Amino acid sequence: MTNPAIPVPVPTETTSPEGLTTEEGTELMVRAEALGLDAWNWLKEHVLTPENLMAIGVQLGVIVLAIIIGRLLAPHVRRWIDLGISTLPEQIRERVAKLAPLILDHGLRPALWIACLWIGQTALMGMGQPYVLVRIAASLATAWLVIKLVTQFLPDDLRKPAMYFAWGLAALSAIGVLDDIWRWINGMGIEFGQGGFINAEFVLRAIIMAAVFLFGAQWLSKRLKARVETLPKVEPSLRILMSNAIQIGLFIAAAFLTMTSIGIPLGGLAVFGGALGVGLGFGMQQIVANFISGVILLTDRSIKPHDVIEVDETYGEVKSLGLRYASVITRDGKEHLIPNEQLVTNKVVNWSYSNNLVRIKRRFLVEYESDLRLAARLCVDACGEQVRVLKDPAPKCLLMEFGEDAVEMEARFWIRDPQNGINNIGSEVMFTLWDKFKEHGIDLPLGQDEVRIVADSELKVKLVRDRGHKSDEA
Repeated sequence: MTNPAIPVPVPTETTSPEGLTTEEGTELMVRAEALGLDAWNWLKEHVLTPENLMAIGVQLGVIVLAIIIGRLLAPHVRRWIDLGISTLPEQIRERVAKLAPLILDHGLRPALWIACLWIGQTALMGMGQPYVLVRIAASLATAWLVIKLVTQFLPDDLRKPAMYFAWGLAALSAIGVLDDIWRWINGMGIEFGQGGFINAEFVLRAIIMAAVFLFGAQWLSKRLKARVETLPKVEPSLRILMSNAIQIGLFIAAAFLTMTSIGIPLGGLAVFGGALGVGLGFGMQQIVANFISGVILLTDRSIKPHDVIEVDETYGEVKSLGLRYASVITRDGKEHLIPNEQLVTNKVVNWSYSNNLVRIKRRFLVEYESDLRLAARLCVDACGEQVRVLKDPAPKCLLMEFGEDAVEMEARFWIRDPQNGINNIGSEVMFTLWDKFKEHGIDLPLGQDEVRIVADSELKVKLVRDRGHKSDEA
């Protein structure tokens, strides 16, 4: 029945700027007012009663009291724990002292809050009083403790996202709506295969199983690779090959175990794998070639870690051999990543293939008027004064050629450490030889041209003027 004190608006067909007619807008306003009135009535009947307000106040008081007690007791409890740790035996005390800060710094105060809240909840239950807010606070404090202890071991870039996600789950669980939301989310998904269904639960299970199996594969591969490195009678190149094969095999096994655990049929992957293999074969020829070349290098041991090699204009020490490239560090500190295919197909000079002995040659010129035998002895002495030059085989100096302007001689000496450089030791020998030649009066030739005018020869002189004038001859 309409209240006569309230004027009833006459419906019109005018349209608001939002696209609603006046009648529709009035209906929405009436519905909103009715909804707000129902909510207010519910609050007055179930929350804002004296009994409920008293119960809420008691529960909030218990929560605040638990927080205060936890803050006051935390320093004293920490001091008592430190005193207890100091009385332990030395070996146990050192281990506990390293572990205690990780737990106490983040978990002592929340643990005291949890204890006080559970005590308060038990007391309220015994007195027959409501305890819903205290239970929610205890659940959130427990979540805080677990999240703080777990996330401190995560990387910095993952710590905050993991904390926010865990806090969201904890809040939904504390208020009792997590199961309903989870069922609603799992109802949405995509069917695949025979009875398969990709939903949130499937994705979460896949992530967890992949993380578990990949972590296990990584942990086991590290242990096995460390064991392979200690094998006494295995060449370094074979150790690298075995380590890479173990790592690849374990990760492939982890991938298959993950797919099996989440219900993905492996039989269907055969056709897909064949098609994918054909496509990758055409698109990744260079990568496959480098991979096969890497296996060849690791098995035939033509190039090993710490070998000194020269490829094209790159000279340096092999730092590591991988399945795709070799890392070569030059004397100027540059690290060259050379594809394995280039090391197999191109010409490579391995200065330390069979042994580390390397002979270095340096040529020099001496004047014809100099004592050549003295120059040869000084050259041998200059080589012998260098620490890196070997005494056996002994250095030598050979007379190579009688040139047009000077005598050409050559110093030959051996070193055992080509990874420390070749040009630098050759330079040191030549500097020492220079000093000895100056000391003993051995002359080095200077480049010069002689013009001789013999008798009965004609000398023509031609005078040329500037600016293109004709030249005069005399």
